[in-house]
Amino acid sequence: MPSRSNKSRDNGNAHIDDSDLPRDYKPIIIERKNKFSAYDKNGKLIILGYDRKIVERYAYDRIRKS
Repeated sequence: MPSRSNKSRDNGNAHIDDSDLPRDYKPIIIERKNKFSAYDKNGKLIILGYDRKIVERYAYDRIRKS
C-alpha cells in the first residue's frame, strides 16, 4: 500500500478548455528555455511571453476571434 495518496497531484500544467476549436485551428505552443511562443496554423507568430498560461489564453482568444 502506498504511503501517499494520489489526491494531491500537481495540476500546474492543466490545459485550457479549447474543445470548441477544431483541431486544425488550435495554436501551437512551443517552449524555448524560459520563453513560450504561440503560432497559428500557417506558422505565423501570435504571441511571445514568459508565462505559459497567459500565452495560451491570448492565443486561444485570438484564434476564436478570427
